[in-house]
Amino acid sequence: MDSQPTAEEAALRREIVKTFQIHAFELKKEAVKLCVKLFLEHDKDTRKKWTNKMIELLKKQTLQSSLISEELIRETFRQCKSKGSQDAGKLLNVFDAFSLHAYDFEPELGKMVLRKATPTLAADSSSFSHAARQRFLLVKQRAARCASLKNFKFTTCEILSASTKTLKSVVVLGMLTQQKADCYHIEDLSGSIEVEFKEDTKFHHALFHEHSIAIFEGNFENSVLKVNEVAMVPVESAETTRKELSSNENWFGGEDKIAFRCSERLRSALAKQEDTSIIFLSDVFLDDMKTMRALNKLLIGYKDQPPIAIVLCGNFCSRPRQTDTIDLLDRGFRYLANQLQQMKKEYEKTQFIFVPGPDDPFVDSVLPRPHLPSLLFKHVSPIISATFASNPCRIQFASQEIVVFRNDLIKKMCRHSINSITVESISSRYARSILSQAHLCPLPQHITPILADFSHCLSLHPLPDLLISADRFETFQEKVVGTETIVSNPGSFARSNYTFHVYYPAQNRIEASQIPNSELID
Repeated sequence: MDSQPTAEEAALRREIVKTFQIHAFELKKEAVKLCVKLFLEHDKDTRKKWTNKMIELLKKQTLQSSLISEELIRETFRQCKSKGSQDAGKLLNVFDAFSLHAYDFEPELGKMVLRKATPTLAADSSSFSHAARQRFLLVKQRAARCASLKNFKFTTCEILSASTKTLKSVVVLGMLTQQKADCYHIEDLSGSIEVEFKEDTKFHHALFHEHSIAIFEGNFENSVLKVNEVAMVPVESAETTRKELSSNENWFGGEDKIAFRCSERLRSALAKQEDTSIIFLSDVFLDDMKTMRALNKLLIGYKDQPPIAIVLCGNFCSRPRQTDTIDLLDRGFRYLANQLQQMKKEYEKTQFIFVPGPDDPFVDSVLPRPHLPSLLFKHVSPIISATFASNPCRIQFASQEIVVFRNDLIKKMCRHSINSITVESISSRYARSILSQAHLCPLPQHITPILADFSHCLSLHPLPDLLISADRFETFQEKVVGTETIVSNPGSFARSNYTFHVYYPAQNRIEASQIPNSELID
């Protein structure tokens, strides 16, 4: 027989039921009891905060009924607690790609709108169409308000397809596609037309390949656009994007309503962190002794002034996709744990963030990729503050927004480019292309597959303060005219003589660093 509730419990019970009812939710008897149990020890403000968080989460779920069960309350509370690691007093937060809310650009409203449908791994053809449409719309709306393009008169594929005349100096914004060998088309939201590139076609400074969204100028005759020039849409800063869309809404990650860069409190906090740094490394082979010695040198070198975070990107094994890969990784993480144990006190306030590489095990070949296998967590988690993140992932430090992406994309983009490029220009062309496309992976599905319903996780809209594009290509850092965003590649730590990058968020500055080989001699 249930004991009679105290006056405080009864009052709390009525408050909980009423709050949920206001939002059109009806709690089952057992669910009410669980809420009372969870909230009884907390004060009124804390209860209100947790109740609101739970209701917000419930609203975002596709529920069969407004009747809420005990099990659903328990799971929702668990999610709130996990998301609660991002709190007002914590300056550094890591957002998993699969936790990000999906926002779509609605041209009729002229603003970003939270997507109602829940993303699914088993997407159908309509999801792929929606993802491509959203990519195009984000670039198109930026082109429409770009001051340097105001004098251009854009036309559409539909209008050109209906024309039987020869038209000079036609300008079209479209996505480059290849429907058969040596035959290219450009597509927009109205249709598709064939294009022909000549020997003297001028390509502006970027990488142009299949699925690039670009501006094509040329003469239209005999149903073919003979292209004179191709250019990317100019890059737009995050500040301009928000000003044009009249929004300070948080599209980056987490549950904060206001964008981090728009928060006066966070901007003030960042200004006080002048010497705070974040270290980025890629291709950290934990099974290679020389690489581990280099990593140990790095850790020893920074232990007197440790960074707020160390981001280690895969691949984490020099022998990927082998029968013994997982055993090598297990031993590698155990060895890393032993190294960290010796410096546990020095790095107690440093967040270690592990981002999987393209060849790490138990990871699908599609993007975004989930975190590393859970069985590897056990070695380092008891010693340090560790986050096993997705690829890509997003990092917030105070008012700064950072995107980390580990993929050997540069070589693929160069290989599939239709314009000729020099090695010296690759890094600047790549940076301009990625920022103009506002998407981490603008290549087609057959080259780099993406989960269609999670394409928004690869979006760069608005642009972040820092994009870490961890790639085997040589180390570089680039800034594109029109934005303060830094595009940084720390290079391959294991393959490129132990290069890495150190970022100072308050200064918005990257410092290229390296462990000298001379320090690694036995």
